[in-house]
Amino acid sequence: TTTTTTTRTAADEEEEEEEFTMDPYFFDPGYTIAATTGFCRVWEGAETLSKFLMADAGRVRGKKCIELGAGVGECGLVAAAIGAHVVLTDVHAVAENVIRRNVGTNGCGDAARFGADAWPRSARVGRGSATHATLDWFDPIPETPFGDEHNEKFFDAEVILAAECVWLRDLVPAFVETNRALLSRGVEKELILSFRDRSSTDDAASGKAFAGYREVVRAFEDAGHVCEVLQRTASIEDAGKEIIIYRVTRRRDNVEESNRR
Repeated sequence: TTTTTTTRTAADEEEEEEEFTMDPYFFDPGYTIAATTGFCRVWEGAETLSKFLMADAGRVRGKKCIELGAGVGECGLVAAAIGAHVVLTDVHAVAENVIRRNVGTNGCGDAARFGADAWPRSARVGRGSATHATLDWFDPIPETPFGDEHNEKFFDAEVILAAECVWLRDLVPAFVETNRALLSRGVEKELILSFRDRSSTDDAASGKAFAGYREVVRAFEDAGHVCEVLQRTASIEDAGKEIIIYRVTRRRDNVEESNRR
């Protein structure tokens, strides 16, 4: 008689655990594969935009700013540290489970001293202030993002910040539409966008999934905006690629037409 003995190793148990592990935010509103990148790291485009802001602090100092697709929130927190008043936004899971914690970690008391310059529920961060809120590009921009008890709106922002957050082609239309809405209401404002082109002419598959910079610029221009290159930096992570920082504003004739209404 032959007896067969089956042994189990730690690797087997770990494999089973991985097989049955579910992302705890999988069923959250607005949670997608793109949103998962907001949990994991500071991206190179965010580091580049943060350095750009520190070298030209006058662009944001003393101004109300909104960061789109903030992820871990480096750019918004850096802007706050140099004197801006920032609301860092992302989909609900990222805003509540990542940004809220990071704002709290970097905050040093409430921002009451700034009065109406700060967004609701802000914490002091460096010379400025920061808070978090949910903004999903695929949903209409909420009229009361801080609750019915607050009158402040995202449209009150003077500067929009976005760093390497529109990397998938499927995100481009919603991202452009969200910025079109923000740029067309409230005070005249600008978008400062850091973009790393992940598409590759050598890989046809990447070209189908990843957005190229020409595609993003064209989408903004078709929506009535002007894109100005402020800085080009060679990527350290992607050889032969660049990180481009754009200034996006409404085309002058669109601004004049809006003012006549």
